[in-house]
Amino acid sequence: MDAAELVASAMFAVDGWLAPPWVRTGWFHAAYLLADAVTEPARKDLIESDLQRLKAGDFSSLVERINLERDLVTRLTRGCQKLVVGYTVKREYVNTEFSAGIENIGYDALTGLHSPMFIRTVKLKDFPWNGWLALGIDGKPAAAWNPIGGMTDPFGRLMGFAVGDPALLPSPSEAGWMLNRISDLPSGR
Repeated sequence: MDAAELVASAMFAVDGWLAPPWVRTGWFHAAYLLADAVTEPARKDLIESDLQRLKAGDFSSLVERINLERDLVTRLTRGCQKLVVGYTVKREYVNTEFSAGIENIGYDALTGLHSPMFIRTVKLKDFPWNGWLALGIDGKPAAAWNPIGGMTDPFGRLMGFAVGDPALLPSPSEAGWMLNRISDLPSGR
């Protein structure tokens, strides 16, 4: 299993539910891949402290957060006990050339088209409201479809994305959330 598959599997380690937003950050990926190689107790404690602060959002400004992330990655890579040498690029093909095709595709930086934002943003060219969108998943459904216990195979997750209506979706370009069919009103209204 390569690094990209490890990170993608960590995304679904919560039984098919969406993982916390910090799972989508570079410092999390560095910690996920490199933290087990640190052997010095003092450095291990500092790494754990930094991880807890970042996960809890325990910083007062953008500058403090960036410095905390930088310090964490520096501590993780010091000593060269373990080194990440590369990553795998995942390609997903979509044809938008013909008139009955799709447009306006949103995708996730980690999971690609297999994400809730794809289902919420895809639009058919000719029939934006009344057309049919045919999707395919490689392989047959293998797990029980269980909206409470988690949908743990690709088909179950796609089904959950299609019939679920979460208020927030992972943002495609950052480690935060984007609103799904709700409005962000200023306070006092």
